[in-house]
Amino acid sequence: MQGLQGFDPSQHEWIQAWLSRLNAESQLLNFFEPSGVNEFGRLLTSLSVEDPERFREFSGQLLPKLLRALLDTETNDSSWARLFDEVTSSFPEVDGFDRSQILWLIRQVQATDDLIAKLRNTIESGQINVEQGLENWRQDILAGAMLPDTIRPDAFSLGQNLAATPGDVVFENQLFQLIQYRPTTATVHENPILLIPAFVNRFYILDLSGEYSMVRWLVDQGHTVFLISWVNPTEMLAPYEMTHYVLDGALAALDQIERMLPRVKTQVMGYCAGGVIAAILAAWLRARGEDRIASLSLFTTLLDYQDPGPLGHFVSEDSIESIKKPLTDMGYLPAELMLRTFASLRPHDLLFGRVLNSYVLGQRGKPFPLLHWLGDGTRTPASLVLWILEELYLNNRLVGDSPMELAGQSIDIASITCPVFLFGAESDDISPWQSVMMAAKYFRQSPMCVLGEGGHNAGVITPPTKNRHHHYILSSNDHFNKQSAEKCEGSWWVTWNAFLLPCAGEDVAPPRPGGGLRPVIEEAPGRYVKQP
Repeated sequence: MQGLQGFDPSQHEWIQAWLSRLNAESQLLNFFEPSGVNEFGRLLTSLSVEDPERFREFSGQLLPKLLRALLDTETNDSSWARLFDEVTSSFPEVDGFDRSQILWLIRQVQATDDLIAKLRNTIESGQINVEQGLENWRQDILAGAMLPDTIRPDAFSLGQNLAATPGDVVFENQLFQLIQYRPTTATVHENPILLIPAFVNRFYILDLSGEYSMVRWLVDQGHTVFLISWVNPTEMLAPYEMTHYVLDGALAALDQIERMLPRVKTQVMGYCAGGVIAAILAAWLRARGEDRIASLSLFTTLLDYQDPGPLGHFVSEDSIESIKKPLTDMGYLPAELMLRTFASLRPHDLLFGRVLNSYVLGQRGKPFPLLHWLGDGTRTPASLVLWILEELYLNNRLVGDSPMELAGQSIDIASITCPVFLFGAESDDISPWQSVMMAAKYFRQSPMCVLGEGGHNAGVITPPTKNRHHHYILSSNDHFNKQSAEKCEGSWWVTWNAFLLPCAGEDVAPPRPGGGLRPVIEEAPGRYVKQP
């Protein structure tokens, strides 16, 4: 939970602060998750502090009975109704909760055979450790973890073994810091790369530890790499929408790069929502007659929202209308809600199993850098959230019949003339790969379309040294047919680099930080990525 770092772990302030934050967010929960489930969890946490005797009654008598019913996939709705009645007779506070939402969650858990088997073994062996589970819960909240057992400050530190590629912050404004990474080769390619990550997580998924760092790998291939590190917005940026992120963000970064490195054309990469920004930037520049981008690479990015996948099920005119006022009043979308929404697409892996291990069994998993990053989300300005929901998910304006306008320019994806690289991940639940590839038909030149194994995040971070995943170069005649694709062994990063090289320019001496024009503000990873 962001903002709770610094509380004394020996005191109970973390509980009160956590409850206060949940209360502030409660009006948004109907859009993003089952509110009854959330309220039930909040009640148990409060009960454990304020009335430990009644909490022990629940954890020692009713909880085992509920878990046994959970193990029995044949337990019908009437049986659950009787159990709910038993709970409410002892705990009348829960009588007003939406039982249908809690029953939905139960059915989600019961759908996973492995989890059921583990629950059964847990009960039979008496391994439930609620006391240690609450301690793990407290540690997660104090660490700022958005998902169970993800952030591990005992194992990872920014600038030490995460986001540790040497570099310098060479520009900053109210929206982002621009990082320029230091060269590791005697010469570098003339045209630099600008990496635009998504704004709902920290940038360091692109700069994880060791060989998992895409940034370090690109630098080792002789590229000069710049990266946008987005600010973690507060209510002060509530009015900011896509126009600001394109003009004050991506365009400002491009302008600074060209001032520092004159006469270059930049290769632009956008990851997930960062790819939407990159594509709009490229089309916006073309509408102004400016040819400043050497190539455009879009990773797990949706441009056509005709079939946006499971997240599209949340969006309707009514659901958007229901959150406008509470979202606008708060000024931003809390990171917790966004990440829990993403996790709900894979609830058995990212929610139920991790809750069981950490908060019921009291067991911690092995620290893993990608999970640490996953739990470290950021807020999103209210106006940007509403823009994305209305313009993209609801009206599909990027590729629709009525052209989108941004800052006085008509946005037409077909106007982009530079080479384009599209990457989709086979097991991606957030940006289904078929929907990613739907964008291919809108570009004037046929893009290079690559399908990788893995999911939305792990499918992107597949370093060549590991060779865990293979990839497929899809046919230009059929971007949706894996069977007709060219299978390539190992990491797709190598294929992407082969796409970049023809647009990379001549080999030149490495540029100085800031091009020798701008003083270094601070060393990478900078302050913005550390903002709570």
